[in-house]
Amino acid sequence: MSTPGPAAVRKFVFDHFLEHAAPPVVEQVMREFSLSRDEAADVLESLQAARHIALVTGTARVLMAFPFSAIATPFQATVGDRTYFANCAWDAIAFHAMLRDDVRVQSFCHHCATPIEIELRDGRAVRVEPDEALVYLALPPRQWWEDIITTCSNTMVFFASPAHRDASALCAPPDEAASLTPDQVHVLSGPIYETKLALDYARPSREDLLAHFAAMGLSGPYWSL
Repeated sequence: MSTPGPAAVRKFVFDHFLEHAAPPVVEQVMREFSLSRDEAADVLESLQAARHIALVTGTARVLMAFPFSAIATPFQATVGDRTYFANCAWDAIAFHAMLRDDVRVQSFCHHCATPIEIELRDGRAVRVEPDEALVYLALPPRQWWEDIITTCSNTMVFFASPAHRDASALCAPPDEAASLTPDQVHVLSGPIYETKLALDYARPSREDLLAHFAAMGLSGPYWSL
């Protein structure tokens, strides 16, 4: 058979994550699309270059297929009878935008490890515990993709309250970070995540994202790209 387009392999990776809460291994990609190991590795590398996935450095193993994480993290999203690990606080909430189904997020305060639970339904957070819990983005968007694994792992987190954010070593100057409510993060997720599972998914352009930020009232140097 002819070499598959990256879109088909991307969808296979995401569908596998959705069904199994784990990524396919490269051998499964080889078998599904009748590829050699080098061909499968090349198409996965192309998906990483296009910012659809992240691989374990030096391998063809899928580590992230945003919002899915292949490893245990402090961010869990439960949908029906399935629980998924997310890459960061934002990704945990983004499951609701992607699946359009009820989602229960379970995580921890980055500062003190207090449990945080968020229930999302019909496009909004219907329960947030503690009620002051927030999502903190400790790097500006223009820096996220310099090292997306570190960005997701270390700088996109939950805090139980603004006071806990301010007490954390992660707290950055206001013009270098952003604090958002779960509802704001859900809306922010829309252009990036709503059609993630479609075969013809395309990441929004820089212009589209800037327009979306502006429509949300997110402006200033922090939100530049």
